[in-house]
Amino acid sequence: MKNIKLDTILLFALLIPFVMNYRISPGATPYWLFGFIFFGLLNYILLDLFFDLKLKLLNKLKMAALWVLIIATIGSGIYSEVIVRHQSSPTYNVHDIVLQQESAIRFLIHGTNPYSATYFGTPLEKWHYSDTEVNPALYHFVMGPFYLIFAIPFYFVSTRTFGFFDGRIPLFFLFFSLLIMAGRLVKDEEKKRQFITLLAFNPATLGYAIEGRSDIFMFAFLFAAFYLLSKERLLLAGIPMAFAFAVKQSVWPILPFYIAYLIFKTKNVKQTFKNILPFVLTFIALILPFLIWDYRSFVDSTIFYLSGATQNSYPVSGYGLGMILNQIGVIKDVYQYFPFHIFQILVGIPLAWILIVYLRKNPSVSRFITVYGIFLFVFWYLSRYFNNSHLGYLSMIFITAYFWPENGKNTEK
Repeated sequence: MKNIKLDTILLFALLIPFVMNYRISPGATPYWLFGFIFFGLLNYILLDLFFDLKLKLLNKLKMAALWVLIIATIGSGIYSEVIVRHQSSPTYNVHDIVLQQESAIRFLIHGTNPYSATYFGTPLEKWHYSDTEVNPALYHFVMGPFYLIFAIPFYFVSTRTFGFFDGRIPLFFLFFSLLIMAGRLVKDEEKKRQFITLLAFNPATLGYAIEGRSDIFMFAFLFAAFYLLSKERLLLAGIPMAFAFAVKQSVWPILPFYIAYLIFKTKNVKQTFKNILPFVLTFIALILPFLIWDYRSFVDSTIFYLSGATQNSYPVSGYGLGMILNQIGVIKDVYQYFPFHIFQILVGIPLAWILIVYLRKNPSVSRFITVYGIFLFVFWYLSRYFNNSHLGYLSMIFITAYFWPENGKNTEK
């Protein structure tokens, strides 16, 4: 008898807490669904023990079983959350960014600038932010424009098909797209299943994804850029990289490492310029209409809001330096401006230099992802906010770096 594989242990350990802690049916979960999931897990184990997984057909069978379990659990969980929210309340079990995205899409469709508008009178106003404070998101739409643009087709299809739209629909389209890309990336069958399992059931990110936080929305495009870079499609990779930049600011610190990676790969400044051009042109094309429409509101919401340099700024929060300074009395009001950029510059510049030197020794995509994750970790810790979902996002970055084939080896052609 053979031994149980690590991918099976990971799936069992991560799937069970999910089905025990999250709704997987709009009503009372039918026990046949639990039985189906447990039967799938049992068969997953039996495939390890009694069959030769070196055979291609059996590996395909185990991969199919993994996908069935993902859809039966996470797919059921997503479906249930969307349906119950639609049946009960717009603010039920959903993050405020989803509420804001839905209202911002309607603003945009009807010709109102989502960066100039306030969100009073929308469901966001009813979302519980605090018993004493007003949600600063009511004054600012922080996300990049592609967060809206990409979701608009889903909005039209969903409202015409189901009669309603939930901002998590495009998010989970991208979630499953991410898993498909991960499956195509790694050639080793067991590692492929480990990678997909950790991305899908990562306890540091899955709960936040279910409530609709936007990290995976952005990361799916960033992952696509990494995937194209690993295929030496340096020009084409700039397009999904630009999409990621036009979704969420957490990808912006990757820029110096992205440029350095292209330089190290081409060893030619002129060619590097050509390779980065699709990224620059795509990003400009996405943000320029909103800059022209209302430059001040766009910059105020996407940059100054997060840095505390505008009215109704995002507060100092989370687990980083900002909260230490708040606890010792240096920052007395979490809504006041504080020059965190001084710490970020003093620490970030030498750190970026060290990481770029490290990347230069072996300019692989796996190292590129690693240096981005390390730099972002430090950058966020020294910033105004370092929240729980940020730690989850970092875990996803490091999981990806670990499984990414070194120098493009062991990837699917």
